Amino acid sequence: MDLRNLVAHVAKEQHQSKIFTFEKGNVVARTHVDVVSDIQATCAALTAWGVKQGSRVGLRAPNSYNWMIYDLALIELRAISVALTDDFINTPTEELFQKYSLSLLVSSEAERPPAQEQRFPIAYIDGGNNKSAAIPPQQQVSDDNFDRIGLIFTSGSTGGLKGILLNRQGLETSVDSFTQAVNPTNNDCLLLFLPMSNLQQRLMYYSALWYGFDLAITDPSRLFHALKEFRPTILIAPPTLYEAFETRFHNLPPWKRTAAKIVGTMALAIPFPAGRKKLGATLFKDAHEALGGRMRFMITGMAPIKESTLKLFSLMQLPLYETYGLIEFGSVALNTPGSTKLGSVGRLLPGVKVDFADDGEIIASIEQPQAIGYFQCGEGEAERTFIDKGRIATGDIGRFDEEGFLYLVGRKKEIIITAGGEKVHPEVLEAKINASSDVARSVVFREPDTPFLTAVVLPNDPNDSGAKARIEQFVEGVQNHRDSIGRIVFTDVAFTRENGFLRPNLKLDRKNIAQYFQAQTSSGKGASNGR
Repeated sequence: MDLRNLVAHVAKEQHQSKIFTFEKGNVVARTHVDVVSDIQATCAALTAWGVKQGSRVGLRAPNSYNWMIYDLALIELRAISVALTDDFINTPTEELFQKYSLSLLVSSEAERPPAQEQRFPIAYIDGGNNKSAAIPPQQQVSDDNFDRIGLIFTSGSTGGLKGILLNRQGLETSVDSFTQAVNPTNNDCLLLFLPMSNLQQRLMYYSALWYGFDLAITDPSRLFHALKEFRPTILIAPPTLYEAFETRFHNLPPWKRTAAKIVGTMALAIPFPAGRKKLGATLFKDAHEALGGRMRFMITGMAPIKESTLKLFSLMQLPLYETYGLIEFGSVALNTPGSTKLGSVGRLLPGVKVDFADDGEIIASIEQPQAIGYFQCGEGEAERTFIDKGRIATGDIGRFDEEGFLYLVGRKKEIIITAGGEKVHPEVLEAKINASSDVARSVVFREPDTPFLTAVVLPNDPNDSGAKARIEQFVEGVQNHRDSIGRIVFTDVAFTRENGFLRPNLKLDRKNIAQYFQAQTSSGKGASNGR
């Protein structure tokens, strides 16, 4: 694909696909003809406001059809989009314009700034636009091929935000790789619900428009309504969504869980895929209906997923596949139907090569990665990530098996050095603990001045009086001399972005978690068990 020609391509192909949204309580369906018309009208408006090739335009608004249209119009004009995440909701408008050299900010009426800040040119994605002229581009960069297509932000290893310069050709490579792996048809419908400031979401609608399949757009608060209303066939979501289904399953009466597992396991032995799927849809009707009843390809990534969750979805005959990638690089590996291994992140995607540093760190290579480089990040982070052209140091420790499936062991910077000098990957221990059917999530860390490791455990059912004893016994059984857990701290506090336990990229913020529970236990407020 060629993003520079996306509008012309969509107009020429005349796909019969549609884009579905919720608007004012109603479902709205638009054709690709509507999309082309709306992009052209938005291009005319942006041009009238003074946006031109090389202008930087900030996008700070909730998910909507118009967010997509503005993004595509900026590509058509060869203007540079600056996708602002939720981290910038309270950032003063003046700071955004000055720090990121914006010519225009596209926002929503709900985020209209105070009167004293309205001297800056703002276009409102949901109407009410003013006549302010965009600020001329402050920096004229020679980019005739429009390789630097935009700027995005993601969590840095030091806890701040990394600013990333996007590479158009790398985005096109990612779209083509995804489409080749998923092989969508005109009968498919892809649901997007994560913020569109998330690059992956935009890659997905580029794919839907270029290759011609249905797209549904919503926001996280309406996810389950959208699943039932739009009945998607393809879904990309973080582990937390799928793990919520597992939590609901574990909250069923014990007899019902046992019966479902027995019959579901018997269904796995049926030699005919259609028969297995039909029986799974009958046995686990509620789960299938909650996902719309048509799901054929679900992907999870962004953070590690519990192996028990993958096993449950297999039991339910729901096609969930784990993937692995980096925002700087793109997709590295993916499990697909007929080529999947539990616990792995799949085989390498076309064009991707991987080798390992001396310490086991994954070094991924591709002709066109998604990022050209950083424009802001922690000290030395760029040098640690971008080794040379097309080669990215991932920060992840991994290994291949004999069949070419890639396995992630843990994050390089998360390694714990025990009192005995041993190196322990907390992710490995957490995976062992999470294998308990009583555990929703666990986090392992070492407290200062202690010879042992601490495990914070969130039970699936905090009200189950026997769960703690079972978890303690289970943990005792999975330990060895190298990674002894000396204390278990039980909690009923969920791991969310809002309380700081998850980063914006939905990965564990181990520093915040350790600090919180160290304070809780030292003050006597935390429920713990010491050995």
